[in-house]
Amino acid sequence: KKVIILLIGGIMKNNFLSKVFLWLCIGLLVSFGLGYALLYSEDLLIVLLNNFSIVAIAEIVVALIFSFGLSKMSDTTAKILYLVYSGLTGVTFSVIFLLFEASSILWVLLATAIIFGLLALIGSKLKINLSGFGTFLLISLLGMIVLGIINMFLLNEALDLTICFVSIFIFAGYIIYDINRIFKLSQFQLEEKYAIFWAFQLYLDIINIIIKLLRLFGKRRD
Repeated sequence: KKVIILLIGGIMKNNFLSKVFLWLCIGLLVSFGLGYALLYSEDLLIVLLNNFSIVAIAEIVVALIFSFGLSKMSDTTAKILYLVYSGLTGVTFSVIFLLFEASSILWVLLATAIIFGLLALIGSKLKINLSGFGTFLLISLLGMIVLGIINMFLLNEALDLTICFVSIFIFAGYIIYDINRIFKLSQFQLEEKYAIFWAFQLYLDIINIIIKLLRLFGKRRD
């Protein structure tokens, strides 16, 4: 408990770290808030679901613009793109709210929060160079994406479960890697857009873990 309290205290005292975690919380609240709200707007939800492929493409486009155009964009543009991406993900989560029982979703969210807390603690304490670890994670992730695409045609349930399990470990590794880099970058005076960018990285890690855990352990509605 003392270690966790010290970690939280360190985050609050560091301006860059506090901004990263603030924007992370904002993104998650936008996604889950919008996803839940759409359940009560049936007409709008139907329109969005009928155009789900457009939403998915828009997510990819926004993510690419955000990732590769960060150096040239302003803080305001970074905020807008991050909130737009969080909103688009909220549409995806409206589908999840429809498919899975609320209690199942809550348990997965709690499990993810605990996992994130433990991994963030590990990442903040590691003093070793993790640059090579990042390359390994990227290659592993690309491998899982390729296998996932192949399995869209094979429809092999055992392979799907394996991909989910391995993906969870990959994104868990990414949390350690990203937190470690964030803590190192916090020593410098950086523009807010970089705090938003790293919040976006953690956001992606968390969202992917939630989705994989639901696919493995989520209880679907009857």
